[in-house]
Amino acid sequence: MSAESVRLTLGAALAGCMVAVGLSAVLGFQTFLYFNIFPSDARRYKFLVGWIWAADAIHTVMICSTIWEYLIVNFSNPDIVTKIFPTVGITVAMTAVTTLSANSFYGWRIHKLSKQNWWLTGPIIFLSIARVGLAFATTSELIIMKTYPAFREKFQNLFTSGLIVSAVTDVIVSFARYYYLRNLKQGYMPTQEAVDAVVVFTLNDGILTCAVVIAAIACWLSMPHNFIYLGIYFTISKLYSNSVLATLNLRNWYRHRYAWTRPLGLSRMRGTTTGMNHGNSDHSQSMLPTSHPTDKHAPPSESGLGVEVYVERQVEYISELIGNSDLDVPETHSSKSRKSMDISPERLAL
Repeated sequence: MSAESVRLTLGAALAGCMVAVGLSAVLGFQTFLYFNIFPSDARRYKFLVGWIWAADAIHTVMICSTIWEYLIVNFSNPDIVTKIFPTVGITVAMTAVTTLSANSFYGWRIHKLSKQNWWLTGPIIFLSIARVGLAFATTSELIIMKTYPAFREKFQNLFTSGLIVSAVTDVIVSFARYYYLRNLKQGYMPTQEAVDAVVVFTLNDGILTCAVVIAAIACWLSMPHNFIYLGIYFTISKLYSNSVLATLNLRNWYRHRYAWTRPLGLSRMRGTTTGMNHGNSDHSQSMLPTSHPTDKHAPPSESGLGVEVYVERQVEYISELIGNSDLDVPETHSSKSRKSMDISPERLAL
């Protein structure tokens, strides 16, 4: 085996393994930050983070075991590059599991943000499950075929289809997140700035994962006889895992970067109305129109109603934006008013 062949096969696989291990270390640090910053987060988020970290640890062990077999155990065997070790197949399966976990997380958030739009989230769920099915089929055939030439001859389209489905799912998820986020750039200025920051992160995140998957497809189809595609494939799972953890951990950055100095919305209105009852009517009336304080059954003014709806929309959008499901979206107008009065920057997590 020539030096050029070694670089494009074992060298490419080793390089991909090193990058994957580095990304795994970043994920471990993000996991540590998450449990220290959000000790009171919802259990489902904690379970998701723990699951992703465990799946990533298994994925990393499989990658390192594969490289160990190629470079150490079979150091003097030049024909080893044609052999498929079982750990390669398990790596494909764990990549699919991690991808499903990430897409399920984003699909659930899109489902809430789109008001239970099954026409959008249904295809995301279907494609995510199809991706796992194709990956498990690929895993079984890799283990059965035992060599890359035999696998390419019969099942090249199977592996390609799994990667294509993954790329299509990334495009749909990224587009859906951007589509619903771009409609939130209205109203209170810190809200606009927070949405801008999340939109930028969403676009960069989606473009990165999709670009890596497309690069793996291109190398697999154009250079199937070397391991460049395999080195790239090693990193796909890590990018999905770090994407989810970054999404959760960035809530703390949003909170400090776009923090309000006092409660928002109707809690501020309540203080204004109280001020009117104490005689500060001139200043209060210039800030917010209201009905006569003694008329408890008077309907709210048109402008007052507009403020209430606006506050509820901002609270609802931000809670969906950052994934803070502890904020239950009110269903009635009266409950909107009561719950909006209790909103604080800490609960908004911005």
